[in-house]
Amino acid sequence: MPGLLLVNLGTPDSPSRADVATFLDDFLSDPDVIDFPRALWLPILRGIILRTRPAKSGALYETIWTEEGSPLVVITRQQRDLLAEALPWEVRYAMTYTKPSIAQELDAFAREGMRDVTVLPLYPQWAPSNTGSIVQQVRAWQAASPETRVRMIGPWPAQGHFVDWHAEKIAAAVAALPTPERARILLSYHGVPERRVHRPHEYATQCEATTFAIEEGLRRRGVSNAVVTTYQSKFGPGKWLEPATIDTMGALPGQGVTSVVLATPGFLADCIETLDELDVLNREAFESAGGTHFVRVPPMNDDPVFADVVAHLLEDAGPRPTAVRDRVIEGEAS
Repeated sequence: MPGLLLVNLGTPDSPSRADVATFLDDFLSDPDVIDFPRALWLPILRGIILRTRPAKSGALYETIWTEEGSPLVVITRQQRDLLAEALPWEVRYAMTYTKPSIAQELDAFAREGMRDVTVLPLYPQWAPSNTGSIVQQVRAWQAASPETRVRMIGPWPAQGHFVDWHAEKIAAAVAALPTPERARILLSYHGVPERRVHRPHEYATQCEATTFAIEEGLRRRGVSNAVVTTYQSKFGPGKWLEPATIDTMGALPGQGVTSVVLATPGFLADCIETLDELDVLNREAFESAGGTHFVRVPPMNDDPVFADVVAHLLEDAGPRPTAVRDRVIEGEAS
């Protein structure tokens, strides 16, 4: 039986200041995420940001925490369990930052005698900031364990089941509004800086491919509302991909749009970016500007369709991995 490793970004072990600081240090020290010169950035991170931000971020995590833990981890486990039941694969999950680590879970596959492992980053659209560290960690592990054949599934921005699921959910959300014909549809993706190292053009092209495919799915369902691509979660200075989701939310009521349906086809699980940034900050921006109906379509989370999406990705990639292939690992579609 081959192995399948799902990889998501990660989350603090708890909302405590210490655990949040550990997570942020790991995450924000990654040069694929923050590309500033190390000599300049690390003193700022450890001398300023990690002294102030963990308490604020911990308070936000506290508002979304569940009895089972962080929503991101809880949902990723549910996705693992869903796939383990639906597919003839041994399925595990790992986090790019914090635990369980990628190396830890690949080691577990190796101890179980598995020599064919597929790594699936849980990002339909790839950028260095979301998959760069996954690539590096897999490569490092593969170099030390050449007897195990590992491959990575590349980006899949317009996978059919994934697109149809979003089109169906968005269409239902629009139809439930008091005046559906006047609603605007926003598809919000995690932003990246507009610096070459982050490959913003390639990433934006993937996001637009997702938007185009979902919009086509909506048109087939009789939904003619305008669909807009926006970007969220800007961090630090410099220009990022635009338009910003929160700026768009604040501007829509002034354009006569008082109903909005927001979906996030760059996220496969609810997390702080959806449960706080969108449900709280973006909703407030929209409603304070005069918006009256704000509807967010959640990510796929543990919907059974997720298993169909992954099954087809595995089928398209072929039945057996042979090696870590540079072309796929660099972010091109397989």
